[in-house]
This record gives sequence, structure tokens and C-alpha cells, in this order.
Amino acid sequence: MSSKNEQGSIDVRQKNVFQKPLHQHSNPRSQPSSSPLPSAIKTGFCNEAAPIAATLTDGFLDFSANRGLDLRKQGVGPGQRYCLEAARWKDALSGGVDEEGVPKVKLSSTHEAALGSVGMEQLKRWAAEGDVEKGVVWPGSRGAIRESGVIGGKEPKA
Repeated sequence: MSSKNEQGSIDVRQKNVFQKPLHQHSNPRSQPSSSPLPSAIKTGFCNEAAPIAATLTDGFLDFSANRGLDLRKQGVGPGQRYCLEAARWKDALSGGVDEEGVPKVKLSSTHEAALGSVGMEQLKRWAAEGDVEKGVVWPGSRGAIRESGVIGGKEPKA
């Protein structure tokens, strides 16, 4: 275990929006080497400054370029995963990016600090397809798991 108390790609000291250990969103080595990224986005684990774990889109990149932050010039492209400032993600959502262009959110990698700016229902609405279609069980819901009244299992017959 590293000095940061990380187990593989999970940081057990930080929490995601489900109040569970935070998952790493992207590999820090995937950052473009041409120039350092602005503080509005980062790779690796999302944190309080950049809490939204998002998959970037052309619409978002165009929106950012129109606001003076041309990420494409720094080697960033659509489909890449980065942690975003909550304010920048909310600006894109409310001011200029169509529904197809709003970056999807990976909830297990989104830092709990995002809830200070964005409601859980809004995050769920923009959850990444994997969170929606692959059986993520939302706290307090049922359906993606099979319940059984039996604790444990039967011993296999020899």
C-alpha cells in the first residue's frame, strides 16, 4: 500500500458522492505532455478543486474554447476523462452546451465536494452510460441486484 493509503485505483481516505471510497477517474500519465493543464481540469483522482469526474465531448471543448480555455491546443480531445471544476461543468450545463455535448459524469469517481455545488439528482441525470446501463445500484433503490432470504450458501456436493 502506498503512503497515500491508496489500494490500486481507490483512495480509501477520500469519499465519492455515495460516501464510498473514491475511485481514480483517469491515469495521471494520460495528461498531455505538451504543457501543464489549467486548474479547471486535472487527471487522476478528483479532488475538492476539480470534483466532477467527466468524459469530455466536442460540445464541451467548443464551449471551453469560446470561454478562453482552448483545451484542444493542449492535446485534450473528446472521449478523454478528466476531473472538472464544478462551476465549469455547471456553466456548460446551463449556458450553451446542448444535451449531447454535456460531459457525462462517472459517479464513483466524482468527489463528494461536488455535492456542495451540484445536486445528486442532477449528477444522476448526467451519469455516464456505464453507471446507468451496467447495473449501478443507487443508494436506497433496488432492481439491479437479486435478493435472497438465505444467508451464505449451501456446501457443494462432493
